Amino acid sequence: MNLELFQKSRELGELLIATDEYRKVQEAEAAFQQDELAQAKVAEFSGLQQEVQTLMQTPDPDQALIAEKAAALRDMQARLSEMPSIHAMNEAQTDFSKLLNQVNQILRFIITGQVDEGCTGSCATCGGSCGAKSEE
Repeated sequence: MNLELFQKSRELGELLIATDEYRKVQEAEAAFQQDELAQAKVAEFSGLQQEVQTLMQTPDPDQALIAEKAAALRDMQARLSEMPSIHAMNEAQTDFSKLLNQVNQILRFIITGQVDEGCTGSCATCGGSCGAKSEE
């Protein structure tokens, strides 16, 4: 990688970590790490997930038991996503991912001149993140 490209990539990374979206991810992850109940529930979820995987790898898996455990996993996942610290972390991560996707769309447009297939042509749907000019 040439030096200028490396420097500009570093600058872009520094700009990304200076965004509100990134700050919110960091804050939400820290709050999640401090939430002992959420930590315990995630560990419980991971244990059940491992149990299902183990059941599925047995030579003659008990399909009824697997279905029962899978239903319990779905229920537990729904309850986890409702926990305030987990919900906030997921929301912050989603917002930051959207920002990264917008940056990637701009780069793709600059490099290829093409926009994502999901582009509606209206910059109102994405804020013009593909680099196209709005005709509105």
